Amino acid sequence: MASRRRLHTLLCSFSLSFLLLNGASSVTGSTGHGSGRADAGAGFSVRLIHRDYSPLSPFYDPLSSPSDRLAAAAQRSTSRAGSVRSRTFPNNADHLMQFSIGTPPVQVLAVMDTGSNLVWAHCRPCADCHDPRAPVFDPSASSSFHTLPCGSAQCRSVWKLKTSCTGAGAVDESGTCRYVYGYGDGSTFTAGDLATETFTFDSADGGSMSLLEVVFGCSHNNGSIVDPQLVGLVGLGVGPASLVSQLGPLAQGRFSYCLVPFQERASSSSMSFGSRAVVSEPGAVSTPLVLREDRTLYHVTLGRITVGGEAVSVPARGAPDAGGSSLDVIVDCGTTLTMLPPDVFRGLSAALTRKIGLPPTTDPGKTFLCYETKSRDGFPDITFHFAGGADMVLHPTNAFGEPSPEGLVCLTMLPTADWGVALLGNQAQQNFHIAYDLVKKEITFAPAKCSTYSY
Repeated sequence: MASRRRLHTLLCSFSLSFLLLNGASSVTGSTGHGSGRADAGAGFSVRLIHRDYSPLSPFYDPLSSPSDRLAAAAQRSTSRAGSVRSRTFPNNADHLMQFSIGTPPVQVLAVMDTGSNLVWAHCRPCADCHDPRAPVFDPSASSSFHTLPCGSAQCRSVWKLKTSCTGAGAVDESGTCRYVYGYGDGSTFTAGDLATETFTFDSADGGSMSLLEVVFGCSHNNGSIVDPQLVGLVGLGVGPASLVSQLGPLAQGRFSYCLVPFQERASSSSMSFGSRAVVSEPGAVSTPLVLREDRTLYHVTLGRITVGGEAVSVPARGAPDAGGSSLDVIVDCGTTLTMLPPDVFRGLSAALTRKIGLPPTTDPGKTFLCYETKSRDGFPDITFHFAGGADMVLHPTNAFGEPSPEGLVCLTMLPTADWGVALLGNQAQQNFHIAYDLVKKEITFAPAKCSTYSY
């Protein structure tokens, strides 16, 4: 039916946790020449779409100005920075992942997020769908959909998930495993049935990769999730319930992405898993991945910052195991802006003003450090010196927004309200090929021309 083939928009910005039955053994691949079981470690790639800048996104507004987009990015980024110590609020991640769900497959878009760990999608019947026109997955139309009972190993193994199978009033083992997953202060949540379904990803060779019996949250109630187009969530966090963890031998604990710059709207970014997630470009460097108690976020250690060769003070904070002057930094592809503790931000701002040689000012909303100029030409590079000798050189396009109609160029970094939190946002990561390896416990990156990648 046409209704089954229409594009569904799933903003899975905080946690689509894929749990594969039998340890990711239920995987098939297909090409134009036929189909069969995929080899472990064969890898696959998917397209990523920016929610604000790509014409392929349902959120794209061609009339939105650079200032409008920067203001929206600031709101999302500060919200995420304020909630990193709890589950991230599911309205503020940036990149959409395209894949299909069910049998027959229905194409969906879901937000890709390295800052979360659960998997859910709006399902019919839906008790709290905010917009009747919003796409909702209909499990009754799929022949591969099955709910999970409380007695299943998958229900019992979901990481930090409150279900109907434990505690007071728990149902017996034959009852359906129902979950509740809260965000922030708990007023925002998703609740529904744990179920298994087939997820299919297009591969770089023109074929597809199907993951059978993926466990996900079939959500029937989504309290206070304010974005009417937010109808689902794909988590790539460190935890055992994330997609990369549950892909097992297929992903080999590895994934990578290459994000195109905002202004290259005709191009799509890409994400790869397994054998495809290898950084082979010249200049590749690695920094240790620091696993912390949250078991979700990707932490690295920043030793110092330089602006055009001038050092910026980075007081020791949040990285007690590193020793000396260092800062704990969360690498977060879901945050647009880079967020720094107030004292580090002040030092960076002062160094930039000295190097740029223009008086500092602010944008009309008085949010950003700006300079009155119509070009980023001649602005200095900002280098983040991470542990292990891994230097990330941020060119002006990585650290400053596009010139505004008002003739302003603004720094796309902000101070955080929490002195112990620093986030490396996705604008800083543009035109870098960045790979995460949970086995080696390291992040590898190298400069790359991401628009030339074929996902």
